[in-house]
Amino acid sequence: MKFTKIALAVVATAAIAGQAQAATTFLTGASATSLNYVKALQSLCSGSFAVFKEATGTTSLGNFFTAKCSTNFDGTAVDAVAFNVSGGSYTAVQASLGTGLTFVTAFTATPVAGTGALAGINVAPGVARSATVTQSEGGFMDVEPAAFDAALLAPFGGVDALADKVGGANFSQAFGVAVSRDLYAALQTAQGLTGCSADTLTPACQPTVSRAQYASIANAATNSAKTSINSLFGVPQAKLTLCRRASTSGTQAASNQFFLNTLTGQGPAAGFDIPADAATYGPGVLATFEVKEGAGTSNARDCLNAGGYGIGVLSLENVPAASTGYRFVKLNRVEGFDAANANKGTALAGEYEFAFQSFKFTAAGAGTSTVIEAIDSQLTTIGASTNGLWGSAESQFSRNGNNANVVTKQ
Repeated sequence: MKFTKIALAVVATAAIAGQAQAATTFLTGASATSLNYVKALQSLCSGSFAVFKEATGTTSLGNFFTAKCSTNFDGTAVDAVAFNVSGGSYTAVQASLGTGLTFVTAFTATPVAGTGALAGINVAPGVARSATVTQSEGGFMDVEPAAFDAALLAPFGGVDALADKVGGANFSQAFGVAVSRDLYAALQTAQGLTGCSADTLTPACQPTVSRAQYASIANAATNSAKTSINSLFGVPQAKLTLCRRASTSGTQAASNQFFLNTLTGQGPAAGFDIPADAATYGPGVLATFEVKEGAGTSNARDCLNAGGYGIGVLSLENVPAASTGYRFVKLNRVEGFDAANANKGTALAGEYEFAFQSFKFTAAGAGTSTVIEAIDSQLTTIGASTNGLWGSAESQFSRNGNNANVVTKQ
């Protein structure tokens, strides 16, 4: 009897769905690198593999998903790894040392073939999370805990108390300054980029923003950058919206560090600038400037996709739509976004510096989670097709285990 590939896939994934749960590890933290966690776990599964996720559809993971193997993942004693990455990097600390979160723990649904970014991975969409609140073991962070606001870390003893729970991960991530389509077009005109339109995203047609210009927008001071975007960028005067993430976000912590020295500075007198936030610059405070904060990347994208002038930071795993929404600009005349090189060509060459090494946080102590270490071991090489991320084996330029360091060649 001949079986079709579809029939064989159903048989294989049904074995997972019907398998009794052996043991599950729960992880929280950064969302941008989620797909790479899944691909790493798939490579560690010698049996049948599937992902059970709360989000509908077969093209994206969402924030709540669990990777399931019909055998234990290689080097571990677990066959399921559950993720809740809805709160971003800080939850690797918060949900492992403080109040836990909810996860997908049901595996009775029948997986189907993933599509788009999930091609080659069997997925079961629309699986509801358990109501049980569970502490995580920790997880991956876009930057180390020291880059976050001290008030967030205070309940857990501060940076020094967390030091023995932190280790450098085997991969790095690039970030970019994104602007609304209207601001992109205005900057192109102001900078004399002829033969270009708002839908021309190639490096030659990308306008540039300087580190100093963005820092002027992103810090808390009421300055001329906030009262006159014309004086800052030479574009027609209009209201500017800073589309930032919440303080628990690793993307926001990366932005704060790169532009405002929040990790290297110890206070305003030592080079630390306070970030502008929605509490200070909410609706009506200034007619020319407003800050909007969102918990997730999707909130920042929605803000940047709106009409008018918007600006903010996104990780370069994001790719703009061809004819709508936000666009990435150059930073100090160097492009980070370059789809031809998976948004990391200049970073790999040491030319684009808005990039940071990721970190591992483990509540029981650095290196003690076999699952976190097993995932990380698979990410020394991520591959040329993954946007904005690369493994330690793929570039000789790095911050050498501390994101307060400058980028240097090994």
